[in-house]
Amino acid sequence: MKINYKPNPGQSRRSPPRQWEVWLADAAFPGSEKKRRPVVVGKRNGMTWTVYELVPASASGGLDARLSDPARAGQDRPSAVKVKKPSEAGADAFVQKLGELSHEDISKCIAAMR
Repeated sequence: MKINYKPNPGQSRRSPPRQWEVWLADAAFPGSEKKRRPVVVGKRNGMTWTVYELVPASASGGLDARLSDPARAGQDRPSAVKVKKPSEAGADAFVQKLGELSHEDISKCIAAMR
């Protein structure tokens, strides 16, 4: 008889965040406190990831990368990625995957970073 042993029965195993995915995460950004918010995952730096804040398009100020496909990114309204003020987040900060950016949105983010 085989026994399935799960040391943490309430938790499911999930894969680590990948670049250009949108996650709900506990993150602090310059000028604000740490809180749960949607973020775009950037590059992995050892045990942390660079994350970019995802905000409503009306609050972006026109300097950020506006998403052309917010539904694919798991958003229900027009949104923008704040690429000029990144933050860092560890693996335990990521709560739930919401979606991913389209190729067009990735190109917009890269262009806005330059």
